[in-house]
Amino acid sequence: QQIHFEFNKAKIRPESFPILDAIVEVLRDNPKITLEIQGHTDNVGSAGYNKKLSQSRAESVISYLGQHGTDVSRLTAVGYGMGQPIVPNNSESNRALNRRVQFIRTEPTPP
Repeated sequence: QQIHFEFNKAKIRPESFPILDAIVEVLRDNPKITLEIQGHTDNVGSAGYNKKLSQSRAESVISYLGQHGTDVSRLTAVGYGMGQPIVPNNSESNRALNRRVQFIRTEPTPP
C-alpha cells in the first residue's frame, strides 16, 4: 500500500492515515527502530522540483508520525526526487508506482 498525497503537494490524503497509524503502532511497540522516510517521484517535471516535492512529502510523513506519538528523533526524511525509479516511467501506471514513500530501517543490527 502506498501513501497518497494531494496532486503536486505534500498534503497527505486521508486514505493514507490507516497505513501511517499502523506504522505509529509498530514504532511504539519497537522503540529501538529508526527509519529513513524516503520520498520518490516520477519523471514529470524538473529534477529540482521533484527533489523538493519528494523531500516535502517525506517531511509531511514525519510530521504525521510525530503528531501521533512517535519520537521524531528516530526518523530522517530524505527526498530522492525522480532519481530512483522502481520501474520505467513509460506509462501512467508505472509513474504511479514511482511516486512513493518508502520506510527503510536504519538502526544498527546487533553483533
